Amino acid sequence: MNNHDLSSNPMAVKSAAIEFSDLRTYPLIGELAQEDLELISPHLSSHEYFDGMILLKQGRSSEIFHILLAGTLDVYLEKDTRVSVAKLEPGHFVGEMSCLTGKAVSATVQAVGTVRTVSMPREGMLLLMDRSASFRQHMIEAMVERIRDSNDRVNEEFKRSIAVMRQLELERQLSYGPLIGSSRFMHKLHAQIDELANGNEPLCIVGEKGTGKFHVAYEIHRRSRRAEQPILSVDGDRFRLDSWEMKVQAAREGTVVLEHADLLPAELLNRLIQSSGETRILMTACSKPKVKMREVALIPLRERSDDIPELAYAFLEEAGSPDAREAISREALHLIGVYPYLGGNIQELKRVVQDAFIVSGGRTILNKHLRFGGTREPGERPKVGVALGSGASRGSAHVGVLKALEQAGIPIDMIAGTSVGAFIGALYAGGQPISAFERVLPTVKWRQLVNITLPPKALVSNHPMARFVEKYIGPVDFGDLRIPFAAVAADAVSGEAYLFNKGRVSHAICASTAIPGFIKPYRLDNRVFVDGAVVNPVPVAVAKSMGADLVIAVDLSKPQLNEPKNFVASILNTIEIMSKKIVTDELQLADIVLKPAITVNQVSFKASTYNIEMGEKATKEALESIRRKINELS
Repeated sequence: MNNHDLSSNPMAVKSAAIEFSDLRTYPLIGELAQEDLELISPHLSSHEYFDGMILLKQGRSSEIFHILLAGTLDVYLEKDTRVSVAKLEPGHFVGEMSCLTGKAVSATVQAVGTVRTVSMPREGMLLLMDRSASFRQHMIEAMVERIRDSNDRVNEEFKRSIAVMRQLELERQLSYGPLIGSSRFMHKLHAQIDELANGNEPLCIVGEKGTGKFHVAYEIHRRSRRAEQPILSVDGDRFRLDSWEMKVQAAREGTVVLEHADLLPAELLNRLIQSSGETRILMTACSKPKVKMREVALIPLRERSDDIPELAYAFLEEAGSPDAREAISREALHLIGVYPYLGGNIQELKRVVQDAFIVSGGRTILNKHLRFGGTREPGERPKVGVALGSGASRGSAHVGVLKALEQAGIPIDMIAGTSVGAFIGALYAGGQPISAFERVLPTVKWRQLVNITLPPKALVSNHPMARFVEKYIGPVDFGDLRIPFAAVAADAVSGEAYLFNKGRVSHAICASTAIPGFIKPYRLDNRVFVDGAVVNPVPVAVAKSMGADLVIAVDLSKPQLNEPKNFVASILNTIEIMSKKIVTDELQLADIVLKPAITVNQVSFKASTYNIEMGEKATKEALESIRRKINELS
């Protein structure tokens, strides 16, 4: 809507002569006695105003009294932000107080669409007040009502102003810019925002911490017809009903964003939605509340890694870099692209990039300038994470690593695993003792883990593996494990790494171990997954992002590939060749890298005892380095 101030553009109003016969149809005027009507008619004029034109301007006096004949008038206060007061329909009148007293108008009156009024100047109004008892009584009653309403409004506007001022300060601090990213997901998100901005229904924006949920809510508001009205926020974690009611009133015809809505009961959320009046309600949550409303799902940054370079350049510009694209090396840009940012997604990326800019002294950011992971309280013990890599049946060496760490008293605070590393890691995190691994693994047959399926997609299905895992740790979710654990799989459609850290553990293991071409891709939640070794063979960055201060990586890749003796060995060799560069990149983030010297090349689990011994041997040889690293971090 364009604002046209009539004082600077008087020719924008269409004036028309009034037929005396029409006067009886006008509100208020038509009630006058015949002689009063004849007396006042020379003072009356008809006007037509177009959308956005201002009839009365707050802070300026007016000598014209308007009666609304057709259309709608918007009455609002002009403060730091526009505060809507009322919408007037035909039959209402405005300007009488200023017209009679000569004082400034208390609110701006603006045309919404085409508006038609009949008006009279102060001279005509004073004449009517003197001659017509009915008109005089009508004006007195209206003024008393306006004064009463204004007293109520003063109190209301005081509360409203406090809320708006607080939020304006918050907005100034946040200074939201455009949503950054050109990935396929971001293109879809922009289209979804454009669609949802036109509606009035409540929405819930769902995503992990730091994925930009409030930013999306702000963008929905900014692109809507409510953009000129306030957008205020209420924190569900510190929810108070009186604060909510004040914010909803303060944002009337605007938007209120209820953050952390999943912390509140569904019954309360439904009540809040129903009592929102003209204010639109948007919610943000890490998981969708059990309330019927449309959802905007934001994927984590690790699933749209194509956007990371654009975001990094934007954060460098914000930090003061004169040439963001030259401010970071290709190697460092690649390294920040493979990190999963479990601790805060976009906000965590921003911290990593801007901290690196400071550490580099404004010069080109190199790998050595990057600081991943969180911070520890003074005196707190460093957290140790273990990254267990892929390697098919050679993965039994992971058991030897875990055994040696246990015996040495090295704490294992979190585990990240890929493929067989996820298989071993899940069982250990679920409470299986080392002795059980040593007893069971040498006896495991592939038929316990897979069954024959029909080509062409694969030869076998690994659905039996879920039953095998649940036989030992039960049908548990990730939150039930005694040690925090995450498993890596590959999205078979997008090619992106996919991190499992919630939901049923056994299903995640099936997804992480689905060797392409041999084991059928695993379907879960409308997605298709294959073995995580394709995209992240040794998940060091995952362990670091889970909160590990020190990461011990176990790399089971073969330094020298032998000629494959069967079809399965050919597939495994192919995956190893494809993943060599990825392994090299990941291991840069590791504090300790263990490479058990496994010379036996078997697809079966018969050599498990030997592999366990090799894993234990490699770990014992590295114990001095591990302890030294822990002491350095302490």
